[in-house]
Amino acid sequence: MVMDTLEASKRKLEEDAEVAEQSAGDVVAKRAAAADAEAVKPAPMSQPLVKLEDFSAELLAVYYDRLFPFLQMFRWLSYRNDPKGGNGEKDYFLRREFTFVLQGDIYCRYMCFRDVDEYRSQVLARQPVRMEIGAVYTHPPKNHNSVIKDAYKPVERELVFDIDMDDYDDIRTCCTGAKLCNLCWNFMKAAIKVLDRVLREDFGFNHILFVYSGRRGVHCWVCDKVARRLSNEQRSALVEYINLVTPGTNRARADLRMNGCEDLHPSVQEAYRICEGYFRDDPNGVLQGQDILRKGPHFDNIMETLSVSEREEISKYCKEKPDATSYQIWMQLEKLATARSQAAASFRQKADAKLMLKDIIIQFTCPRLDINVSKQMNHLLKSPFVVHPKTGRVCVPIDQTQADHFNPMEVPTIGSLVAELNQSGDVRQTSLRNFTHFFEVGFLKALEAESLKDLRDKGSLEF
Repeated sequence: MVMDTLEASKRKLEEDAEVAEQSAGDVVAKRAAAADAEAVKPAPMSQPLVKLEDFSAELLAVYYDRLFPFLQMFRWLSYRNDPKGGNGEKDYFLRREFTFVLQGDIYCRYMCFRDVDEYRSQVLARQPVRMEIGAVYTHPPKNHNSVIKDAYKPVERELVFDIDMDDYDDIRTCCTGAKLCNLCWNFMKAAIKVLDRVLREDFGFNHILFVYSGRRGVHCWVCDKVARRLSNEQRSALVEYINLVTPGTNRARADLRMNGCEDLHPSVQEAYRICEGYFRDDPNGVLQGQDILRKGPHFDNIMETLSVSEREEISKYCKEKPDATSYQIWMQLEKLATARSQAAASFRQKADAKLMLKDIIIQFTCPRLDINVSKQMNHLLKSPFVVHPKTGRVCVPIDQTQADHFNPMEVPTIGSLVAELNQSGDVRQTSLRNFTHFFEVGFLKALEAESLKDLRDKGSLEF
C-alpha cells in the first residue's frame, strides 16, 4: 500500500513537471513572437494573452512589449540629435535622466540610455509601473557620482506644468478625493484652454503637448528650444506671470490689480474671456454643474466680498426665491455689478467695479498650477504613454483643439487594449492608435522639422 502511494506521488510529480515545462515553453514562445510585433503583422490570436482586467503586471508586460511607442518617444526626446553621429550631439539622449518606479515603490534614479534599443530593452527588463522624465544634463546621469558636483548640472529641460484635481477640492461639489466625473473635468478643460492661449500668444511657443495624467489631472510639456533652455529664474518668473489664482482655502476672489491702469492686463482679460464660458454658460460648468452658490461655503464667501447694501439685496432675493438656482443668483450679482459700474465716480470706484465678479470667475476657473513643478529644471514629470496603476488608463496626449470633447472615462486601459489586441492581433487596430497618430501628426512632425532646421543652422554656423 505504501508502494502504491509512493508510485502515485511519483506520477503526480512527473505530471506537474510536464505541465510546468509546457507553460514555460509557452511563455518563451510568446516573448519571442512579441519581439517582432512591430515589424511583422501578427495573425489574429485565438487565445487571450492574459486575464483581462484594468491593471496587472502581466498586462503591463504585454503593453510595453507590443504597444508602448518607444520609437516616437525617442524621436521626441532626442530632438533629432542622432546617437550614431549623424546630426547634432551624439550623446544628447544619453544625457537625459529617466526614473523608473518598480513594483513596491522602488525608485531607480539617474537612469539613461544610449539609443531607442537600450531604452526599450531596459523597460522590458525592469517592467516599471511608472516612468518619469527629467532634464538633459552635462554628463550622463548614471555617472553623476563620478563627476564633480558643480560640474554636473541640467542644461536643457522642457517647460512643464502640472494641474491636479486635488487642488480644486475646495471648489468642486460633485466629487471628492480620487473620484472624477465629467462635471469636475470641466476644470481641466478650462485649464487647457487658458494655458494653451497664454503660452502661444503671450510667449510665442509653438510645440506644446498636453497629456492626461491617467487619473484626474493634466500635464503640459512646452518643447520649443527657447523654452527648454530657460533658467530656473526665468521659469519662476514665467509661471508667476501665468498663475492668477490666489492660494488659500475657500478664497472667493483672485488678487487682481489694475496697477494704476484703466483696465486689466490683456492677458488677464483673455483668461477671463475663456473662463467665463466654463464658469457661467456651460451646463456642466462651475455655476450650473457644481451649483456653487447653493452648495458648500462658496455663497457665504462671495457675499463677504460685497458691500452691505449689495449683501442685503442678494439675501432678500434668495429669501423671496428659495428655489433659485446658482445661475439665477449669479444673474442678480451681475445686475449689482452693472449698477456699481454706473454709480462709480472716482478712479478707485471704477477700478473696483471693473474687477467685480471677474476676480471671482478667475479664482474659481483659472488653472491651479503646482508652480514648484515648473520652476526647477531638475524636476521629474511622469512620462506620456505610461499607465496609471490605480486606474489602468494610459497617459495619452490630448489634442488641445478638441479639449472640450476629451473624456477621461473613455481613455483606454491596458486591459481594454489587450482585449482589442486579442481580437485583431494587430497593434494598429487598437484604440491607442488615435492617440499615437495625434502624437505623430499633431505634435512630433512639426517639432522634428524645426529641430532638424535648428541643427542644420547650427552646423552651418560652426562651419
